[in-house]
Amino acid sequence: MRRRAILGALAALPATPALAQPAWPNRPIRIIVPYPPGGPNDIIARLYAPALTAALGQTVLIENRAGGSGVIGTDYVLKSPPDGYVVGIVDGGSLTIAPHTQPSMPYRVPEDVSFLSVVTKVPEALVASPAIGAKTLPELLDLAKRRPGTLNIGTAGAAGISHLTALRFRIETGAQVEVVPYRGAAPAVTDLVAGQIQLLFADLPVILPHIKAGAITAIALAARQRSPSLPELRTTVEYGVPRLLAENWYCAVAPRGLPAEIAATLSAALKTASGTASVKDGLFAQGAEAAWTTPQDFAALARQESADWRQIVGASGVKAE
Repeated sequence: MRRRAILGALAALPATPALAQPAWPNRPIRIIVPYPPGGPNDIIARLYAPALTAALGQTVLIENRAGGSGVIGTDYVLKSPPDGYVVGIVDGGSLTIAPHTQPSMPYRVPEDVSFLSVVTKVPEALVASPAIGAKTLPELLDLAKRRPGTLNIGTAGAAGISHLTALRFRIETGAQVEVVPYRGAAPAVTDLVAGQIQLLFADLPVILPHIKAGAITAIALAARQRSPSLPELRTTVEYGVPRLLAENWYCAVAPRGLPAEIAATLSAALKTASGTASVKDGLFAQGAEAAWTTPQDFAALARQESADWRQIVGASGVKAE
């Protein structure tokens, strides 16, 4: 009887606090940036970090893990424990372009990814040296037709979004231009301003100061809608080339298996952060736009863009160096 009474008393005790799961987050969260400090990806993450700290009530830290055109840092995120304490803010190309251009990939998309949200949209713009005299896309195409093979179009790197956009430009317009990949946007812009190359596709934030200074001529925005940062610049859709699109974007991702409750909390925090004045104004000053999407819409975007870029890679045969 005594033994039965003791067992009954133990069963009636409340669950021990040691078994309760602590609320998330209860320690700092690391945002991994797969590029060096100072670049567009890093700037975007550092604009979001304070707003996410406020939304989550926990410190959000930035950690740069550069290399492999974004693949190394993205791989680190996707191989981290799926506990919400390691999140990546990465470029879309790491998910939609690299799998088709890299000789080998350490992660799989979408299988290894918890899609959280697109956080920033950055359109690519086609710009020209003022020396060639073209100010609109029709003028440029007429010039290319009259001088086939004499115009060089620079890109920010082999097998990246600006390179593939230059290849798409040739496919969609028939313009006979030579594509010249650089090791980064900065040297390409330098050569464009110096007249060493005649054309360039690059993220709008990289070239916006040079456009406003009159050092280069903005020809077209490779996007569906005009940019608030440069509202007078017409889009490729307006010019009648609707498939010449390169709307670069940056996104928040986590490892596969992230618990639904944590994913929902992160999604809500990202939505709040994207609407804060510090994030919106900071990105606008860079020529970019704050964004938020549902995980489902983000995953659908990644699937569609991956299919589009796979076609361009297949048609051109381009591979990462």
